[in-house]
Order: sequence, then C-alpha cells, then structure tokens
Amino acid sequence: MSPIEDFLHPLHEGIWEVVIPRDQVTEPLGQGWERSQINVPTPGTIASYRCGQYHLHMTKTEFRVHLDRYDPKKHPILHLIDDAPLLLMISETFITLISFTREYYRSGTSEKLKEQNAILRHHLLLGPLVIFLGLIFILIPDMTFLGITTYLIPGVVLISGAFTLRSSLSVRPFRVINRNDLIGGIWIIGAGLILSAISPVLWGGVILFILSGWMFASSVMLLRRVIKGRKAVPEGFVSRMLIGTVSLVLGIASLIEPAAVLMIFMDVLGALTIVVGGIITLTGVRLRTLMQPV
Repeated sequence: MSPIEDFLHPLHEGIWEVVIPRDQVTEPLGQGWERSQINVPTPGTIASYRCGQYHLHMTKTEFRVHLDRYDPKKHPILHLIDDAPLLLMISETFITLISFTREYYRSGTSEKLKEQNAILRHHLLLGPLVIFLGLIFILIPDMTFLGITTYLIPGVVLISGAFTLRSSLSVRPFRVINRNDLIGGIWIIGAGLILSAISPVLWGGVILFILSGWMFASSVMLLRRVIKGRKAVPEGFVSRMLIGTVSLVLGIASLIEPAAVLMIFMDVLGALTIVVGGIITLTGVRLRTLMQPV
C-alpha cells in the first residue's frame, strides 16, 4: 500500500513539484488532507487538496503536489503575497480557460453533450451576451466601474439580505422562524445601504489600495528570493522574476497614475469575460455540430 506521503520527499530537497500517477497511490488521502475550494487556476485540475504547506492538484491521471511557502490557514496574507501573487492568478486564469477549451474539443462526445442539452442549447445566445459584456468593460471602463460600484454590488448585497430576512420569517402566521437569519439579514441589508452610499472615487481608492498593496508586497518578496539565485525560486526563476518586476512597475504606476492602472484592471476583467464568453459560444457551436445527424 502506497500513501501519497511516500512520494513527497523530493519536495524537501529543492524539487518544486512531484507528479505521481494516480494508479500508484493505493491508499486514500489521509485525514490531514482537506479539499481546497479557492486556488490559482491550473489546467487539467479537477480537484485540489491541501495539507499544511502541501498543495495537491488532482487531474484525470495524476496527482501533482507542490510545497507552498506558507500554509494559507496559518498565514493567508503571506500565502497570497508569495505563493499566489495577483499577476500569477490572472495569467494562470487565462491559460486555464484556453486549456479547458482545447481539452473540451478533444474529449467531448455527443452522448455527453446530449445529457446536458437543456443547459447547453442556450450557449449560442449566452456566449455572445457575455462577450458583449466584456467589450463594454473594455470600451467604457469608467461607466462600467461606476455601474458596478454604485448599483451592482450594493444591489446584490441588498437582495441577499432580503432573501436571508425573508427565510427567517413566516407570514401565516407571522412569526420569526430563525432568529440568527433575522439578525443576519438585517446586518446584510445595513451593509448594502452603507455600500450604496460610498462614492465611486472612494471605491476606486480602496480597490486600488488593495491591488497595489498586493502587487508591491509580492514584488518585494519575489525579487528578494530571485536575488538569492535559482535555488531560492524552485517554482520557476524566470517566471517569478517577471512577475515580481511587472508587479513592481504596476505598483509604482498606481501611485503616479492611479486612474490609468484601475482602467488597466478593468481591461483585464473585460478580456477574461470575453474569453469566458468565447468558451460558452464554442461550447454551443460544438453542441450543434455533434447534434447534427451523420
């Protein structure tokens, strides 16, 4: 019997990642492993697990395990700064979306698609709409940002609070079903009202402060390790040097031209949205092709 831990020793000897065929691991993951819901997107990953600093990506055929520098449970901020810098998350998201599309076209079957026909039949309509939304992000970023911060975010919070409040009450007869939901709904609605009163300028300042702080901190930690040499950066010397350098440049630019940097992030969000819309559209095209009689 071979537990996953038997294969992880190279990670403590300077190896960045070990790749283990799934058929070689004959024991299930132990109690220390917990499923991780939030991760840097990685092509081919169907599930992700963590155990302290160990981070496991499960694909259809392999376990890919690397050693994070910081345990996200104990040091969440340091983990975001060093193990998951903002630019890495953005770039890996693009790569994963493109990889997903290529894999889908290689492995999709008409039988599998027929099972999802009720959902996928609308992709040819939804995809172009999502692409149009991404174009709006890029073409009119200032108005889009205004709409998101002034209406969308407060509106979503208010609606969430209203649903929570409604679930806590019984109308006939009128009584409180769940006191905790009642209090929570009131707090959420209050938060939504506060968010609706915040000016777009303050929203922009807060968002830019968080993003620039994240990039500055990542650049400092990554470039400090790059200076020490390749052994200090087992996850990729060149990639981390580039991420650290670009993060530093964008961090400095956010101090000089904050509005321009904020618009750059709106463009990135728009580009991601367009890619997602393209994937939805291609899925619909693929469905239509496979549904046609031979």
